[in-house]
Amino acid sequence: MPSHFEHPLQAFWNLAAAPLQAQALEQALEHDLFSQITPEATAQAMALRLGLNLAATSVWLDLLWSMGLLERQVSAHNPEPTYSASALATRFFLQGSADPCSQAWLYRNRFLSGLSTQWPSLLRQGFDPAQQVAQSVAPKGSWAQAAREQIGQEQRAITVPAVLRLLDTLAPLPQQGRLLDLGGGPGHVAIALAQRLPGWCGTVCDQPETAEVAREQIHAAGLSHRLDTLGCDLNHEAMGQGYDLIWCSSVLHFLREPQAAVRRMFEALNPGGLLLLAHAELADDPALAACVLPFYSGVMLRGNYLPRQGELGQMLMNAGFSDIKALGRVDFPMAPVWVHGGRRP
Repeated sequence: MPSHFEHPLQAFWNLAAAPLQAQALEQALEHDLFSQITPEATAQAMALRLGLNLAATSVWLDLLWSMGLLERQVSAHNPEPTYSASALATRFFLQGSADPCSQAWLYRNRFLSGLSTQWPSLLRQGFDPAQQVAQSVAPKGSWAQAAREQIGQEQRAITVPAVLRLLDTLAPLPQQGRLLDLGGGPGHVAIALAQRLPGWCGTVCDQPETAEVAREQIHAAGLSHRLDTLGCDLNHEAMGQGYDLIWCSSVLHFLREPQAAVRRMFEALNPGGLLLLAHAELADDPALAACVLPFYSGVMLRGNYLPRQGELGQMLMNAGFSDIKALGRVDFPMAPVWVHGGRRP
């Protein structure tokens, strides 16, 4: 029997097919398929239920099955396939699921699809900040809405478990202390840390409208007596003082002077305090770089900062930190981040 041979172009053919797969999932979410599909449903039953074309529905369901989002059964006495939602779809894409990510995925997919259509003009003209602002200024409150919904979904389902797993690998923290979730968005990381560290209090710091969302989440979690919020522009406004732990995730990408910001974090810590920096990096290995670059191309095109491998450790050293350690790669929404830690002597 001949051995399997994959053509060198197969990865690029898969790339050409990816928009079709993305649209299959987008339509599944738009039609609420994973809630509508009943155990052992047929393509004909789903086409009738959703008011869709039968032939297209058959192809659509098989495509979702091939992506691991549906289970498919075919029996000898009933050759017509039946379908049900897979465990993966039930966990992340079913309305009311344990780790809902449907709005988060749609948000990212539409943003990246829109960015991809701009490549012809970007390659000819480069990034034009004035034109970009004119085209994409978000309505007031929309960033807060994203924090409340899409980014909130990502934090709860993906970021929080990753941070708690990381915490388990560190030396035990003191029984009491004060933490800062810098650029904390809707605040779910700070909430999880406060729940894990009952003797600690802390602050979520982000843009004012996003900090207001974090305040709502903190109140809903019943932690207003231990967590507060600070709305500020981290490019020039103070982040407070007297912290024993600072968690800073994906913030330096959007600051004008990242090194100066790391120095301010140093000054905000108490002696012995720990800074954890978690950011995507541009690795020297092409396979690792491929995990990051598609999602951070927009950051780089705007002239924002994507650190190269090793730069964050050097930043910590330049800012005066000691006991600097690379704590490894952590899977975050969209792209992995690399975590670096350092203490204020």
